Amino acid sequence: MPNENRRYRWDRITLVGGTLMFLVFSLAAWITPDTAAADEGIALEHPGVEAGDGSESSASSSAEEQESPAESAVRQAMTSKSISEAEEVKPCSCNRHVLKLPKNPYTDHEVAARNLPNSFFVKDKNELEAGKRRGDLVPVHDGRGYHITALSHSYAVLLPEVSDLLSDMGNAFADELEGTGSEGTRFRVTSLTRTELQQSRLGRRNYNAFNGTSTHSFGASFDIAYTDRPSNETDCSAPTRAIQSVLRGFQKKGRILVIPEKSCMHITLRR
Repeated sequence: MPNENRRYRWDRITLVGGTLMFLVFSLAAWITPDTAAADEGIALEHPGVEAGDGSESSASSSAEEQESPAESAVRQAMTSKSISEAEEVKPCSCNRHVLKLPKNPYTDHEVAARNLPNSFFVKDKNELEAGKRRGDLVPVHDGRGYHITALSHSYAVLLPEVSDLLSDMGNAFADELEGTGSEGTRFRVTSLTRTELQQSRLGRRNYNAFNGTSTHSFGASFDIAYTDRPSNETDCSAPTRAIQSVLRGFQKKGRILVIPEKSCMHITLRR
């Protein structure tokens, strides 16, 4: 009798187990089509990514499936590194440590800034906007041979004749490099017209910022801090010689006054 009870219990366990396995397989077969449909719906939301479209990305995906996980990881790491290095083009510095130019006294810069036609002291944003309405200040944009960096302590405006000077210097710089491996390099303008408040705030952080009345506050000056190459294939020698030649030439002709600073070249129009 005890043996029969044990067989009976095992028969019940087997029956219950078999029933559970049948239910599990049935449930899996029922769920799978819905999951596939959901995946297809996601793919349809991105029509630019289609399987088997003959594109390079599809061919690359097929090749990746044949790689081992380790090989794939190494290849992806090398690709990411190559892309990162290709995108990061280091600039060439323009400062007193790199460029050798005579320093014009700051008092000469002040006199020149005050004596420019329609020159005025840009006390605040209201004065700046009024100057723009009068045409005494004009917006400055990227041009041939130069570009304006993102500005935090100045506005991209200058006196009209100073804007013309910047354009002339940009063209001269581009001409210097035309036909060379460094063609397309632009010098970077990092500061233009500042209000009194901007000058005061900058003076607390930068000892090069004059703590009195700056020529930047007359729309008469701008700073050049770097030359930016189009790629890392060329070194800094040609762009550095070119910007040195341009600055020296304009300085000798009496068109600009220069102060070589620790981090940039301070330029003021001279008439």
